[in-house]
Amino acid sequence: MRELILFMHISLDGYVAAAEKTSQPTTNGDSESEDDGTVDDQGIMDTVVPKLTSGSDTLLLGRLVADELLGYWLTAETKYPDLSSGYRAYARWATDARKAVISNTEERLPWENSELLLVKNDEDMVRTVSALKRQPGKNIVFHGGVRTAQNLARLNLIDEYQLVVEPEALGDGKPLFRNLTDKLKLNLVEATALKAGDVFLRYRPATVTKALRAIAYSPLPACMH
Repeated sequence: MRELILFMHISLDGYVAAAEKTSQPTTNGDSESEDDGTVDDQGIMDTVVPKLTSGSDTLLLGRLVADELLGYWLTAETKYPDLSSGYRAYARWATDARKAVISNTEERLPWENSELLLVKNDEDMVRTVSALKRQPGKNIVFHGGVRTAQNLARLNLIDEYQLVVEPEALGDGKPLFRNLTDKLKLNLVEATALKAGDVFLRYRPATVTKALRAIAYSPLPACMH
């Protein structure tokens, strides 16, 4: 079964977005912040991200952040001809990747190779995401939004956390881990120093509860397209 990998930036005090935002720059879904369409990513687009995308073929997103992230990356090569090689490679991967979008409302998505996953409660989330993971293919990458990330973490649906820890404390914001029903124990599998004090961390959950496994592998109606 393929795995769901969460990749997000996080502050030293555990926030993945400022209080007024739903996401963060580059692969986390914000629009561009400089004239050339890029932000200072401390080299992650040329080092960490290629390893992530090489083993993945599906992009999972919350509905709100999908507009922002896909709106930028699916047009980046055309809009910004001077993109770095790392940004260009990610833009092409995002364009070719299957796009699974979580929403609580039925609608027709505007992007090619996209699928709407209708989720209205925890049971829907567990069954739908677990069904996606059981489908053939490479791994699944998740970048946001924040509320969806919190729910995936709380329901123990994430197989690996890939976090870029930035050397700053926000003091307030939106945490990755919120309303956990039990302590979430993680095993560190990689720690790499990046530029400007950023640190790349990979964690894998130590356990998966029996109850969630039972829900995840129960019969599921056909996913909505």
